[in-house]
Amino acid sequence: MPLRIPPRLRLPLAGALALTVAAAVGVTLLTQDDGGHQAANRAQLKRACGGLLPYADLRNRVPDDVRGDLDEYGTLLDPGQESRPLLNCTLDWKDHGGLHVEATTLVNPLPGEVKTEDLLAPGHEAPGVTGRMADDKRLWIVAECPNGITGRARKTTQLYVGVGVDKASARTEFRVAVAVANGIASRAHCGTAPAALPTRVFDTYEEHDASGGPVQPGDYDDIRVDEPGRGVKKCAWLAAKGSAPLRGTWTVTGDLQQSRLLSVCGGERRTDPGGGLADPQPADLEPLAFDTASWAGELGASAYRDYQDEGRYPGFDDRSDTLTEQDAALALWARSECAAGPTYHRVSISPNLAHLADPELGGHTLTRAERTGLSRAVNRLMTSYLTAPDGWPKAQHCHDTKLLGEVEEWR
Repeated sequence: MPLRIPPRLRLPLAGALALTVAAAVGVTLLTQDDGGHQAANRAQLKRACGGLLPYADLRNRVPDDVRGDLDEYGTLLDPGQESRPLLNCTLDWKDHGGLHVEATTLVNPLPGEVKTEDLLAPGHEAPGVTGRMADDKRLWIVAECPNGITGRARKTTQLYVGVGVDKASARTEFRVAVAVANGIASRAHCGTAPAALPTRVFDTYEEHDASGGPVQPGDYDDIRVDEPGRGVKKCAWLAAKGSAPLRGTWTVTGDLQQSRLLSVCGGERRTDPGGGLADPQPADLEPLAFDTASWAGELGASAYRDYQDEGRYPGFDDRSDTLTEQDAALALWARSECAAGPTYHRVSISPNLAHLADPELGGHTLTRAERTGLSRAVNRLMTSYLTAPDGWPKAQHCHDTKLLGEVEEWR
């Protein structure tokens, strides 16, 4: 039989039910306004970006007082959809920051340029990871997929991951990028072992004040600079006495990525006009600086495009023989087969133009002998770079090298 409520109890009971419902609604509203979202936000974090984010590194960033807003798309999530990205994912917590991850194959351009000067600029690098975070740009890394990522315009064997995490350390951002790259490589059956999440990240040009603290704006006294890449083994031979390819005493530095996809070294001649501490001032047109770089696979094609966009590639055109700028350089390009595939190499020298390239005096017009001397120097640098026992090309078993030509990097 159905339960019958006596008439004298019906109104009080209905009132009690209404109060109960109202109280429940009040509790729900209070929860929405003042917190209670952490569990849901952490569950969202676990599944966000295809479930590839390193949860342990990010779980404590999840707030309790606002709901997370997730926006994501890409062929990794919807394989049947048309999309350039493998993954494009944004997770935001209002007023608490968030993160953004993008991943695509290297058929598409990298989000940042990888010219020599970009790779030598101050930034952060992690040993064992191809990629970097420049001081003014978002972090990017490149990962290999030897078996190829298919289902695109063409098969590709490299992909990049770009990451931005609000108010996070460089170490956290690198770990996010590597975790995402590992996940994509696994799902795409790339045939590579997962890379270890970085435990160390280096600031390639870290400034300190006299007490070892951060440098304050306008503080120019007693500044100490740490460069962990100074004198790294793969570059040290460039300055070794008795075997250096260029005359003089040099300070060399290089990247710390320990990558088989790219390498860069740079050198500056240590000079002392008085001749007491290092070399006397070099003669006119003697090299004052040099750099060497290599890029393998599709990363190499991307780097070459960066130079093409600026007209700095072999065969672009013939430059004037009159130099009017102090930063003129002569570059030489080559191409090899290396461990990670077809590889571009570029070396360059910057001659001493301190007393020559004065536009007010009409600059300096190179004689044939002077131009030949610069060519010999840059060719000597390339030959030494490709054959040095401790150099990157030798370590990557580069062979079948073809010189592509010189580039006069001056106007």
